[in-house]
Amino acid sequence: MTALQLAGVALAALLSENFILVNCLGIGSRVKAFQDPLDAWRTGYSLTAVMTLTALITWVLNLLLEHFALGYFRTLAFALTGPAVVAGLRCFLKNCVPELSRRMDENLASITANCAAMGAALLIAQRGYGLLAALLFGFFGGVGATVALMCFAGLRREVSLTSCPKSFQGIPMELITIGLMALSLVGFYGLHLS
Repeated sequence: MTALQLAGVALAALLSENFILVNCLGIGSRVKAFQDPLDAWRTGYSLTAVMTLTALITWVLNLLLEHFALGYFRTLAFALTGPAVVAGLRCFLKNCVPELSRRMDENLASITANCAAMGAALLIAQRGYGLLAALLFGFFGGVGATVALMCFAGLRREVSLTSCPKSFQGIPMELITIGLMALSLVGFYGLHLS
């Protein structure tokens, strides 16, 4: 792939295929991540790390499965890879960087069942991305999810401070806010530099 095509993959993962706002993947992370910008940041960088590592491992797994003509095990292998990456990352951080482990452990535990990592792995396999494109797609997909989580947490805090009609307070205003955020990315749909 050329540098322009790699930039297109990165921009698509960040904007037009945002995992939270467009693909609705990864929204089951944690309720607190949608309320507190600091928790959204922690969940986001944990998700970015897991998505990047999962992209790398599933890219290699996909090559092995295709080489041995076991492509029908792809979904099962990808479904097991995400939780295995989270468990391995938690074990590594606990033994090597205990302070970071203490900060990230709760967020990593919530990412175990997150569908954004598996969704990224399936999209990478379906599109036949090379290694660099797969890593860029996983990393920028995580960055896009982080930005969406932090923006929503910040907007939610601002919206709760303003006065709005009683019928729009709470969940209706949150749904309108997230809908407008998703609508803002519609202009980027189909963005692929080639």
